[in-house]
Amino acid sequence: MPIYEYQKGGKAHYYYAFEVKDASGERKTIKKRGFTGKKEARAAEAEARVSWEKGNYIDPSTMLYGEYVKNWLANKQDISDQTRATNDGHLKNHIIPEIGQIPLQKVNVTHIEGMVKKLQEKGLAPGTVKKIYNLVQTSFKDAAIKELIVKNPFNLLADGSKPRAKKASVDYWTVDEVREFLGGFEHRLKILFILAIYTGMRRGEILGLRWKDVDFDNGQIRISQILAFKGKIKDGAKTTAGNRSISIPPVVVAELKKHRTVVIQEKWEAKDNYKDNDLVICGKDGRPVSWSNFHKFWIRRLEKAPNLRKIRFHDLRHTCASLLLSAGTHPKIVQELLGHSSIKVTLDLYSHMMPNIQADAVKNLEKMLT
Repeated sequence: MPIYEYQKGGKAHYYYAFEVKDASGERKTIKKRGFTGKKEARAAEAEARVSWEKGNYIDPSTMLYGEYVKNWLANKQDISDQTRATNDGHLKNHIIPEIGQIPLQKVNVTHIEGMVKKLQEKGLAPGTVKKIYNLVQTSFKDAAIKELIVKNPFNLLADGSKPRAKKASVDYWTVDEVREFLGGFEHRLKILFILAIYTGMRRGEILGLRWKDVDFDNGQIRISQILAFKGKIKDGAKTTAGNRSISIPPVVVAELKKHRTVVIQEKWEAKDNYKDNDLVICGKDGRPVSWSNFHKFWIRRLEKAPNLRKIRFHDLRHTCASLLLSAGTHPKIVQELLGHSSIKVTLDLYSHMMPNIQADAVKNLEKMLT
């Protein structure tokens, strides 16, 4: 078998090479480097031979970037369904139209800089531009590891050419705005907003909450599953730190009990058409509330409160943090309630909401020393 060894970084690597004849009878060499084991190289060589004989072989030197990146993303295993769908959209709408028709080995710094400029001219949010840039950068890093390209153009980019995402904006309602919103309507799913404001739970955590995870006697909610992308129920929270217990005040316990009465009534009325998932937030047939229907419901509620500032639903989570911090709650407690991975995340997000902490600390030090 035509497997050859070479040294890279002081370690043995392997490549395959074999000769074939093209349609015109010309001899050419099929070659690929970058394998860390002979077995891997042999398997790839056998696959390349079969592809050549079937007429499906793609020469890396002529492979378009669009072909490469679609295949690379399809074979990527370490991403969620939601991320995959988002990345597919970026490929279709932005990446392939800009650089997809350029041969992989000929994509250069100018092409990357031009793509970034076009994305910015489209009016995309800085965070979105950065995510698209990172996706392309990762694909080229993988191509370099597999030795499909000689040089990675991203290694040649000047710092000034790299897009930067702005710090995530944090908006929130005041106490008066919360009171106006919650006091302005009654609805079978009002509990959804009560949970968001009083607990800071994420959307998926609220939509995936089960009655068995609500401890009425001790005033506790346990986060043990979420409603994920495309209505899938997923065990655990978004992050490891998200798997937590949250204390709820008596007013939330009372609202949950009131909501449970409504759910029991709907279950009785639906009879055999009811799909019992034990969900706190669900349709009248017991099925999960989809992300799209949930978003439409949130927008409708905002439209019916024209005097209120328009914020995102996720900003109700920030509202919870703001109200807790303004009441003097220690940031560590806020971190645990919201399920942040570390207190650094909490402080980075909400330090501007704690202007009195430093002043209070200095005053306390003064009292101790005088």
